[in-house]
Amino acid sequence: MLTLRSVFVLWAFISTALVEAVTLYLRFFSGITAIEFNQTAPLLLQIHHMFWSVPLAAAAVVVWRRDRLRIALLGLACGMVLSDLLHHFLVLPVLDGSTGWHWP
Repeated sequence: MLTLRSVFVLWAFISTALVEAVTLYLRFFSGITAIEFNQTAPLLLQIHHMFWSVPLAAAAVVVWRRDRLRIALLGLACGMVLSDLLHHFLVLPVLDGSTGWHWP
């Protein structure tokens, strides 16, 4: 049986990896530029995925007594933050030469 700490780390790690993989695909392999993506995608997909951690953390508060669900949501929220920071301050500088950090 996994401990709550293990569940948190697992959700954070998996969500970081998956979200970063999707972000890299959309950024470098989809054939469209970030500007083109932002002109056609819904607003909720245009924002930095770090901000998705806010409703996920709020949902964790709502289900506070359900330990595993709360920890999974908090791990997912942490993964969103880590993925965005990883993308903008490690991956993009290496692959693109800038952080690409902007506010919509």
